[in-house]
Amino acid sequence: MKKILINLALFQIGWFVCVMGGDVYAVVFTIAALLIHNWLVLSNFVVWKLIGIVVIVGCLWDMLMAQTGVIQYSNTLILGIPLWLVCLWMLFATTFMHGLFWMNRHLPLAVIFAAVLGPASYWLGSNLTDAELGLPLMTSLLIMAVGWALLFPCGIYYAGRLKS
Repeated sequence: MKKILINLALFQIGWFVCVMGGDVYAVVFTIAALLIHNWLVLSNFVVWKLIGIVVIVGCLWDMLMAQTGVIQYSNTLILGIPLWLVCLWMLFATTFMHGLFWMNRHLPLAVIFAAVLGPASYWLGSNLTDAELGLPLMTSLLIMAVGWALLFPCGIYYAGRLKS
């Protein structure tokens, strides 16, 4: 239980550091959080494979949203997304085999969780940063909800397959 709480706390603190602090703070915090994760939380090195896959898929999803105008960022690293967002994906990916792994047994709940909280995170982030939703609010949120409702449960399911 202690490892799960550490994992979730690192992600939640990291969300605010990445969104509010920008690239430099995001990189520094992410490196520190990944070292702590490796030291205190990591159950096996298969987790790093999952983290890599989640980061790639998540960044591709965000690049697609940026390239199609669903969301726009002013300071970008590659194909329309900023470095702090890549860091955020790294932190989020650590939760798939730890803090959020319980959803593996409740995939319908994971769909609802993702469809609601994924877009809510982008909406909140766009209100705290220079990111802007490029389409009307409900259109942007609906597109994000569909993407998150598909991608997150797939990632959680894959985490379960790797863990077994």
